[in-house]
Amino acid sequence: MAKDGPNTCEILSKSADVSDFREKFVCANDALHENMQQHPEVLMLYVLMVIFIMLFLKLVTRKRPGDDQEVTTKSND
Repeated sequence: MAKDGPNTCEILSKSADVSDFREKFVCANDALHENMQQHPEVLMLYVLMVIFIMLFLKLVTRKRPGDDQEVTTKSND
């Protein structure tokens, strides 16, 4: 992609009243955004990992049909 103008990191680097943390955070965000545009397979991998984790957590936290009966049986003993 062609560069249209200065990115946010370059603009904040020229400003004297911006904190060091904010400048580093914005520069890291700009670098991440630029890399995502240049390498779309990373974005697809990220989306697939989020979906995988979501499904995994859904399966792990699902109630099993026999769980309630076991708890009541143990408490009656």
